[in-house]
Amino acid sequence: AMAGVLYSPVFAVVTRRFPGDFRRAIITMTFLGGLASTVFIPLTAWLMNATGWRHALGYLGVLHLLVCAPLHFLKLRNAPRRRSAPAHGNTQTASRLAHHVFSAPFLFIGAFVVLMMAVTVALPAHMVSLLREHGLSEAWVIALPASIGVIQVLGRLLLYFFERHVDLHLANRLIPGLIPLALVALLVAPWAGSAHIAVVLLFVVLWGTGNGMLTIVKGTAIAEYVNREHVASLNGALGVPLALARAAAPLALGLLWSPQGGYTPGLWILLGLSVLGVAALTLAQQFSQRTRLLQN
Repeated sequence: AMAGVLYSPVFAVVTRRFPGDFRRAIITMTFLGGLASTVFIPLTAWLMNATGWRHALGYLGVLHLLVCAPLHFLKLRNAPRRRSAPAHGNTQTASRLAHHVFSAPFLFIGAFVVLMMAVTVALPAHMVSLLREHGLSEAWVIALPASIGVIQVLGRLLLYFFERHVDLHLANRLIPGLIPLALVALLVAPWAGSAHIAVVLLFVVLWGTGNGMLTIVKGTAIAEYVNREHVASLNGALGVPLALARAAAPLALGLLWSPQGGYTPGLWILLGLSVLGVAALTLAQQFSQRTRLLQN
């Protein structure tokens, strides 16, 4: 059920429903989605304490049926219809889809999305241990990870108001670059002396802002640089690689930890992967532009 309703399929639905301004729609949706844990973690905890976990799940299910399902039913109407295809249209569609799957823009976008997924899911699972390794007090160790969610939402809000004043393709290159910059800050923090906590705070700001806006870049990249008509199928083609990256990255970072080197070797590898991800997106943009010029 979660695989059918979370960001990847929703990005495809929104792109189809709002073809003229899908990026704006995705920014709005992810901004509101970033507030979900802020609302529903306390609400779920209150329901569990008041009624027990079984009844809490029942109430949440009723909330989905009475609120979410009608909203989907009403607000997703009147989407632009697909163009009617001839009798041999299925064969042509499959051929076009295969063409996009093996095209350079899609392969580089796929590399970008998978690499950045690996980096951005590896660190949160180890955030508390990593901050303790930096010698921070328990108050900081709890406060900093908790603040990242709020910073992500602020980053999306910033993008909502200012993206129309910045070149789209330049913004798409700069936003993922915040992730390697954040990792650099974390790596140099032990040598910052009295500014140690300030550098760790810089990491949190860069990481939270970059990660918040990165969701939008990943959600719109295929539609922007590969194809809008087949965005759902193309996103689906990345499902297995993304699932493997999501599962393997936190485990790999844990295995790279050692009593002597701590998390440092793993952070260097994450830095390298994030730089490769930014480079892959840049190449996807270049190949996409070249393809469009040839078509014109």
